[in-house]
Amino acid sequence: MRKFALQVHLWSALICGVYIILISLTGSAVVMRREFGRWFSPPSFIEISGERFEDSSLRASIQAQYPNHEILTIGDTYDERLPVAVTLSRNDLEIERRFNPYTGEDLGDPFPLSLRAMAWLVDLHDNLLSGTSGRRINGIGGIAFTLIVLTGAILWWPGQQRWKRSLTVSWRQTGYQFLWRLHSTLGFWCFALLLVWGITAIYFAFPNPFESAMDYFDPDLLDFERPGERQLLLLIDAHFGRFGPLPIRFVWMTLGLVPIVLLISGFLLWWKKRGKQPIGSQ
Repeated sequence: MRKFALQVHLWSALICGVYIILISLTGSAVVMRREFGRWFSPPSFIEISGERFEDSSLRASIQAQYPNHEILTIGDTYDERLPVAVTLSRNDLEIERRFNPYTGEDLGDPFPLSLRAMAWLVDLHDNLLSGTSGRRINGIGGIAFTLIVLTGAILWWPGQQRWKRSLTVSWRQTGYQFLWRLHSTLGFWCFALLLVWGITAIYFAFPNPFESAMDYFDPDLLDFERPGERQLLLLIDAHFGRFGPLPIRFVWMTLGLVPIVLLISGFLLWWKKRGKQPIGSQ
C-alpha cells in the first residue's frame, strides 16, 4: 500500500508540477479580488448634494474636462444615488468614465487596469483562459491534487516511535533530512486546507455529482436547505479565505504558496534519492 501510494504521489506531482505552480500563484493573487474591487473601482453610490445637473450642463462639464474627446453616450440612471456612465471617443479609441451628476466630478474608469489584470488572473485561475474546457481541466487537476494530498498523508506516517518528530522542522538539520522534515511537517499542518482546495476545485468543475448527492439525501426537496449544503459553502469560503478581517486574506495569500514549497521540496527529495530506496523509508 505504501509503495503504491508513493508511486501515485510521486508521479502525480511530477506530471502536474507546472500546473500546481500556476494554480498556486494565481490562487494566492485572486484571494484579494474583492478588496481590489473596493479599492480601485469608482464609488458605487454618490452623496446627493445640491441640484442635479441638467443634461446640457453635465455634457458641458464633461466636455470641458475632456476637450479632445467626443461624447458618445451619457447614460441614464434609475437611482439618484448612482453615478452617470459616460462613453468618450478619441481617434477611434473609446473609453468609459463615471461622473458625479451633482458636481460634474470625474469619478474614474469603472474598470481600471488593476481590475482588468485581476479579472485576467481570475480567469486564468478558474478557467485557464479556456472557458468551459479550461474549467474541466481544472477539475482533473483538482482530482490529481487531491490524490497527491491523500497519498501524502499515507506516506507521512513515520511510525509510533517517531511521529512526534514529524510535527516540527529541525533547523539544525541540513540536506536531505532537512528537506524531508520540511516536506512532511508542512504537509501535516496544511493537510486539511490542501484537501479543501482539492475537493472544492473538483466541485467548481464538476458540480453535478455534489448537487445530485445533496438532492438524494434531502428528505424535503421543497425546503430551502439540503444536507451538506451549508458545509459545502463553508468549504468554498475556506477555499478563498472569505471570512474574518483583512489580515486573513494576507494569511491565505501566504498559505497559497505552500503547494509550491511542497512541490519543490518533494522534487529535491526525489532528485536526491532517485535510483535508491523509497523516500518514505527514511
